[in-house]
Amino acid sequence: MVRMSEEKWSKLMLSIVIDIIGILSYLIPVIAEFFDVFWAPLSSLLVFQMYGNRMLSGIAFIEEILPFTDIFPTATFGWLCQFTALGKWLGIQLEQPVRPNPRFRRMD
Repeated sequence: MVRMSEEKWSKLMLSIVIDIIGILSYLIPVIAEFFDVFWAPLSSLLVFQMYGNRMLSGIAFIEEILPFTDIFPTATFGWLCQFTALGKWLGIQLEQPVRPNPRFRRMD
């Protein structure tokens, strides 16, 4: 069994929640695309705050704002790139920030 720190679990859970919120827009087709107009910038901001990568943040924005692309789990993909060999294999491994982002605080 792989041991993960509490920070890694927290990031994974938050990433999954961000992706689920994005996918939920498929439940109400007409209203969903209007919801995406508000969710896309917020999702992009959250992904940037967690991973500090502009490219991933931009992908999160585009994925949420374009119709019928919400199915791709961008935030979870970011987690995989940062904490698994997938990022290294793809050549897009996200480095851990040198210092913690002051806007992303753990709730102890």
